[in-house]
Amino acid sequence: MSQAGKPRQIQIAFPEADLDRLQAKLDDARLPAKPIVEGIKDPKEYGTDLTDLERFLSHWRSGNPEDSQQRPLGEKGRGVKAWWRSVEAQLNKYPHYQVEIEGVTVHYQHFKPKEAPPMPPIPLIFSHGWPGAFTEASHFAARLVENRSPAFEVVVPSLPGYGLSSQPPREGWQLTDTARVFNTLMTSVLGYSAYMAQGGDWGTVVSRCLSVYPACKIYHTNFAPPTSMPTWVYPLMAVERLSGFQLTRHLGLLGYTDAECSALLRSQDYITKGNAYLIIQNSRPATLGYALYDEPVGILAWFLEKFKDWSDPRCPAFAERGKGNRESEMTEESVLIDVMIYYLTGSIHTSFLPYKESAKLCWFPRSSFNLVHFRQHEYGGHFAALDHPQALVEDVVDFANEHWPRPQH
Repeated sequence: MSQAGKPRQIQIAFPEADLDRLQAKLDDARLPAKPIVEGIKDPKEYGTDLTDLERFLSHWRSGNPEDSQQRPLGEKGRGVKAWWRSVEAQLNKYPHYQVEIEGVTVHYQHFKPKEAPPMPPIPLIFSHGWPGAFTEASHFAARLVENRSPAFEVVVPSLPGYGLSSQPPREGWQLTDTARVFNTLMTSVLGYSAYMAQGGDWGTVVSRCLSVYPACKIYHTNFAPPTSMPTWVYPLMAVERLSGFQLTRHLGLLGYTDAECSALLRSQDYITKGNAYLIIQNSRPATLGYALYDEPVGILAWFLEKFKDWSDPRCPAFAERGKGNRESEMTEESVLIDVMIYYLTGSIHTSFLPYKESAKLCWFPRSSFNLVHFRQHEYGGHFAALDHPQALVEDVVDFANEHWPRPQH
């Protein structure tokens, strides 16, 4: 059994000097006067859109990023510090803790119902991914603990090497190790005899690894890599990539639905054009990590492409003025909060480690799936807890109602 200490409560409150220094760096930041190629038809083909970067940087340095209504938060020119202190106040509404487990300082936030529920709440551990952070769960978790039937408690840890958790203590630390630590957090530290797991991106892998522990009764994910496809599909996709002949478009003849074919085409596009970040973070994490470590605008530029590509284009952060989905929390502010966490905690370089250390980890053995619940949505994206928190709440509630073990009478 993993060794664990006693949790200590903490407050999110970064030093004044760090915020002053950040403001100075943002004020001094310079961007190119024109795009990398003028007259680009589709800026996405070249990476981060300079127009997006200019907008985010301007609102960041002035301290008034936009909310889900695409309205500026606060007066223009109030600065980073005033805005960030208001963010910290929101983040501290639910308590934060740190605890030592296996040489890792694990940070977690604990969401509980404000009123005692009629039945014992279901403990749920939410695991984030990259470039996410514990903050992406805030809206989802706060809404979920308001549910009464069933009731929930939500534990949101920061992965080792992310946010307020310390970096892994040794070389070769994989997500299986993270899952073991998180299981200890839920059982030995918090005392739960049974819990459920939820996650996306790396959080999917962590949740899948948690599911092997007896205390983890069910797990839910909003990220489903195409690992359940027949094995012959992978060679077909490789041939398509090398030959240019679009075999994937004809899979409908073999019984695949239009939606499945569309998803495969998006996967193909990602493999061809969208995974450059993965290759460098997998192969040389320190090189990029050190380059971005003290560069807040660099971190923003590195993240923006991913947030835009992986989110629903109708989200407030990237939709046309007045056309953003107001139910989404994928906003300018939420993106900048995420960037702030990486910069202020100095964790950008260590956040790349799962790509390097877990590269040999087989994602999911196809034969081990026990798929009992599946749902698709018309709206949403990769960051489900931000992009459509209410839909994720409803999915988790329905899933738990159907599959959480009932007490034996």
